[in-house]
Amino acid sequence: MLDQGKCEGAGFVAELAGRPTGWCLERNHRQVMFAEGPELSVFSETTSAPVSSPHAHPAWTLLLPVDGGTVTVTTGDVARVHTDGVLLAPQYQYRAATDGPHVAVYLNAWMSARPDNLRPRVIDAATTRRLLDALAVDDGIDLSAGVGEVAPIVGEIGPIDSRLAIVIAALPEADRLEILAAEVGMSPSRLRALARSAVGVPLTQVRLWSRLTRAIAWLPYVPTAVAAAAAGFADQAHLSRTARRFLGRSPRELSLRSLELRPPGDRQCGRGRPKRP
Repeated sequence: MLDQGKCEGAGFVAELAGRPTGWCLERNHRQVMFAEGPELSVFSETTSAPVSSPHAHPAWTLLLPVDGGTVTVTTGDVARVHTDGVLLAPQYQYRAATDGPHVAVYLNAWMSARPDNLRPRVIDAATTRRLLDALAVDDGIDLSAGVGEVAPIVGEIGPIDSRLAIVIAALPEADRLEILAAEVGMSPSRLRALARSAVGVPLTQVRLWSRLTRAIAWLPYVPTAVAAAAAGFADQAHLSRTARRFLGRSPRELSLRSLELRPPGDRQCGRGRPKRP
């Protein structure tokens, strides 16, 4: 078993079923945190991020500026926010850049009703502040509290068809959807139609997204090729293509290797920036 360091906080349990689910990295004035759970994933950084390439992914996305940072989202229009946040629907293509500290929240598409409007939506400063307070990034990342605050922002969150729920849970390890369809007593075409109706995102993309978040959770602990294999990708190139497609940058462009993993139990990670007023 690899030495899997962890940060203090509800979101930073470093091992679940033998795999990491979060990490905290820093060097000098840059600090990066990540936590991945069944409902959502959270990425936090204390420095600016360059303009990404155009991308879209199968998750609801909330981009939140922190401590005076600025988030800019470019599509047909430009949304630039300072104290507000920006909500993006699943499969909406955009570019994004940040000037200063920021947090990105990714809620799995199957957690909420299909969007009626795909255009970016500005989230007011008070709602953004409540969400950031719930996530408690300064003390780690509280994923369960974050889900409770994201729900009223993206819309109704409720149970989905139990057969679809079983399939989605098994997707990251599955090689063929036909096998999963047979296990829940459905034809592959019926399963795909059910997913499109309930989620609005193809199951193949849901599977790739799940594998991508798992690979990112592995990145600080192992070489990129090993992280790709551990998450279920065919190879490192497959992981890189998926990251560019869904996040607008490759694992290498995240520059995580330039940072240092905080040792187990270190209470300073997450507390290196000033508190919000």
